[in-house]
Amino acid sequence: QDEETQHSLECIQANQIFPRKQLIREDENLQVPFIELHGESTEYVGRAEDAIIALSNYRLHIKFKESVVNVPLQLIESVECRDIFQLHLTCKDCKVIRCQFSTFEQCQDWLKRLNNAIRPPSKIEDLFSFAYHAWCMEVYASEKEQHGDLCRPGEHVTSRFKNEVERMGFDMNNAWRISNINEKYKLCGSYPQEIIVPAWITDKELESVASFRSWKRIPAVVYRHQSNGAVISRCGQPEVSWWGWRNADDEHLVQSVAKACASDSRSNSNKLMNGNCSRDFSNGGDLSDVEFDSSISNASGAESLAIQPQKLLILDARSYAAAVANRAKGGGCECPEYYPNCEVVFMGMANIHSIRKSFQSLRLLCTQMPDPGNWLSALESTKWLQHLSVLLKSALLVVHAVDRDQRPVLVHCSDGWDRTPQIVALAKLLLDPYYRTTEGFQVLVETEWLDFGHKFADRCGHGENSDDLNERCPVFLQWLDCVHQLQRQFPCSFEFNEAFLVKLVQHTYSCLFGTFLCNNAKERGEKHTQERTCSVWSLLRAANKAFKNLLYSSQSESVLYPVCHVRNLMLWSAVYLPCSSPSTPADDTCAPYPVPGSSPEDQPLGRLPKTRSFDNLTTACDSSVPTTNRRSSDPSLNEKWQEHRRSLELSSLGNPGDDPFDGDSLSKQGRAPVGAELSVAAGVAEGQMENILQEATKDDVGLEEHLRGSLETVGKGDEIALDKEKRTENLHG
Repeated sequence: QDEETQHSLECIQANQIFPRKQLIREDENLQVPFIELHGESTEYVGRAEDAIIALSNYRLHIKFKESVVNVPLQLIESVECRDIFQLHLTCKDCKVIRCQFSTFEQCQDWLKRLNNAIRPPSKIEDLFSFAYHAWCMEVYASEKEQHGDLCRPGEHVTSRFKNEVERMGFDMNNAWRISNINEKYKLCGSYPQEIIVPAWITDKELESVASFRSWKRIPAVVYRHQSNGAVISRCGQPEVSWWGWRNADDEHLVQSVAKACASDSRSNSNKLMNGNCSRDFSNGGDLSDVEFDSSISNASGAESLAIQPQKLLILDARSYAAAVANRAKGGGCECPEYYPNCEVVFMGMANIHSIRKSFQSLRLLCTQMPDPGNWLSALESTKWLQHLSVLLKSALLVVHAVDRDQRPVLVHCSDGWDRTPQIVALAKLLLDPYYRTTEGFQVLVETEWLDFGHKFADRCGHGENSDDLNERCPVFLQWLDCVHQLQRQFPCSFEFNEAFLVKLVQHTYSCLFGTFLCNNAKERGEKHTQERTCSVWSLLRAANKAFKNLLYSSQSESVLYPVCHVRNLMLWSAVYLPCSSPSTPADDTCAPYPVPGSSPEDQPLGRLPKTRSFDNLTTACDSSVPTTNRRSSDPSLNEKWQEHRRSLELSSLGNPGDDPFDGDSLSKQGRAPVGAELSVAAGVAEGQMENILQEATKDDVGLEEHLRGSLETVGKGDEIALDKEKRTENLHG
């Protein structure tokens, strides 16, 4: 009865609160050039020069003679008129769209329409995600089978805190406890309601600590190493100010984190010595390229931890100068004299204003027509790859401390909601293979970015009246870029592929889903976004084969040690470089609801961003074409990759236990020959993270159809990657 009532309310909401708008055509012969989503209504259809242009309450659609632009309105950052007759649209994901009109008046009309459409909402319900969900509920309300759960995240997301505490093996009897001091967000509005702290720290002490930390963001434990018990904590900066304030409870809490680790490790030492640790404690990568001291042996492990607490590492994401300068604004950093058995390290990461400036320079470079002759030096001058390098090195320092030195780490920046989640989430991704699965990655994003209050509304510019451009910054996009760099270096370690990350970039800004609305969990609870919008994980679900990495091996490295030098990083061409369809969440790509009578995982995902190597897909899958098996040019991957390559050869013999297709036979899937796999795999090992093997599992007819559709969205700039791959083939003979 309650469910029926709820659906009736949804129907009322869809029809009355989100009514369809009247369509205005410049020409009576014009038709809407795309299939509308549930709740989407097209408001204007007109003509541009050699194009049809349409504007709905969700997207801008421009149909040229040879290409299509299909971009969500909230993905557009600014619109301006250039050269009298040309509109210049700048997108938040680094793309630029140009549209030419026949008359000045027509150009001005569309300029006004678009500026009104992309303006930050006066109330959150103006965002399309609410209308989309309401109309979806109305469409399926009359069916006996309820489809509401299809737009919800899975149980692994909704029960993430309880599951994570259990999975990581916290000793909740002696070392740690779950504090409910932030129940109903009464202590800190940007923190989760449940936090993990040392068992002997009282809530009264936590209140005292909150008064000393920026925005009351107290040190909270977010990760435990399952083998040695070392933990990662996060917080805001201490409010030392010019007066040099200190807080005894804060100093006690920080030291207690290290003591709790020692207690936790001691209680688990018997399991370690008896061989009951289920985690594979092996390390990958080439440490000769990493500028860290690895002289401390891992052999002393549990015994040394059981004797005394390890020295806690306080990692401040800022430079020392920036941390000291924050004292003028009431902030500051920990004074080592007041925090015994602690070491403070400053990483020198840039603030959001520097990152925004760097991203704007990158966008300007990537959209220059034609490509500049000084491309490499111009790319260097943007400093984008340098910023990625510093972020990766910061996360790697945390990994070294936790995994090799078995030390607890406390991470913070200024407020603890930008650089801090970047470092912590990246470190957890490197440390724990669970977060490299599709479900685990969802849990990671929900925990470190959403639960701990990254300000998505302000940083993305889709919050209520979020007009302050100084608050905008692609912080989450920068982190996803780092994840992409890891995918390139460790092609077998991630269950999801590059297309998964590209879609996540698009829907971070699109506002089709409600996952990234508001600035924190408290606001999302007050706005009831979980009940009134669809989750992005309904699209990026583990069962969706379009986002699976077929090179994934659950037996790959447990802990990843990437190479962080700038020369080892690559521009994310699938996101930053221009293509014929710059930002295209296609119609059937967006809908989490399946067609009645079909299973969700069988739904088409439309055109996904692909790399230029798809041009050679039919050749790669043709067994008659000789393949070139070459060694990886990355010395840190050679031995590892050869092992994975041999395992691919064995799996091709049809061992049922190693079947990567969920029980479907290889013959039914139409899998490519082993030689083709190895040729493709060698390219992946060189950093060309492709989805070719995924497409090779389709039948010939489906392959040709998909190839024909995908070529429309192939980025022109990806020719750089193709040229690099060809040059490498020539180099290796």
